[in-house]
Amino acid sequence: MSRLEYDSRIYVSYYPVVIALVFLIAVLLTPVPAKGRFLGRALTALFIATLLAHVNRIFGLWPAHLLFPSGHTTFCAGLSWSLAMLRPWTLFLTIPLLICLAVSLVALQLHETMDVIGAFPLVLAIYGPIHAWWRLPGDAVASQCEIR
Repeated sequence: MSRLEYDSRIYVSYYPVVIALVFLIAVLLTPVPAKGRFLGRALTALFIATLLAHVNRIFGLWPAHLLFPSGHTTFCAGLSWSLAMLRPWTLFLTIPLLICLAVSLVALQLHETMDVIGAFPLVLAIYGPIHAWWRLPGDAVASQCEIR
């Protein structure tokens, strides 16, 4: 195994953990009165999206593409989306890292390009409605999340 391949495998393995820690730190440090409600929405959406990303692997619904969509990419893109709900500027940090993750997954032949790209519509389809549906009138998170 080459040094680059080894470094890429390390990156692919630890990136979801790092982004989860960044997300938790950001939630804890952000002065939002409704942190519990926001965290509940984010974790519910994360659970549903990650579960749906693994349904094909569990039940073999599409045997030709068992790894569709990428669970790593779904998890990281979902946390990035939720982080952007708190602070939109964080997308400038997480999007390049998501691209690096996606390229690494394809370069290491752990996923095909379609697997990685398929994670993004799944995240948008789950996170958008959950964050919009769970938002109550006068939600403090909604007013705090405006672009500054």
